[in-house]
Amino acid sequence: MTIAVKVLNDEIKKISETNTLLDMLLEFERILDDNDLYTYRNWMKGEILEGPLFDRHYVTVKLMYMKEDMPDPEGAKRLFKLGCLVKYDENTLRSPIKVKSYNDITIETTPDGQMRTRAKTKDTPVWVVSIKMPRRYVDEFASDTIEAEEDSYVDTESLNAEQQAEVEQRQQGNEEEFGDITNSGF
Repeated sequence: MTIAVKVLNDEIKKISETNTLLDMLLEFERILDDNDLYTYRNWMKGEILEGPLFDRHYVTVKLMYMKEDMPDPEGAKRLFKLGCLVKYDENTLRSPIKVKSYNDITIETTPDGQMRTRAKTKDTPVWVVSIKMPRRYVDEFASDTIEAEEDSYVDTESLNAEQQAEVEQRQQGNEEEFGDITNSGF
């Protein structure tokens, strides 16, 4: 199977339009980071190819790596301990080349007789790493709380309200100390 650059662009667009998918990806990435996966060679270089895809018990994300940047298989052992399933596949990324001269394009004739020009493409070997993570790790995520420690949570809405109240108090204190600067003649 060959991967087209358009597939990558479509996946990025789909994720960026849906906050829920983005939140799930962030939670997925947090699990990888908390288990020190990024300390292993090249795991940080992955690009999202597909996902998150949900089934009954797993969330699947496919990451793409250039052939020379294959992620260290020792890092996958960390994921096995969590109950994740990790699969490595070799594949090909087909992308258009930058058009610099007439030799960089191909001319095609459409069925209705029109001429169409296209940029030539190049094929680059890549690794696709598919990670199936148990849903229990990402389903517990709630957007209004952030896990601070193992059994304590911080309510971000009340935290933001407290910060806003502090800012208003400082502004009132500055007005009392320095006077109202809008009527000072500046």
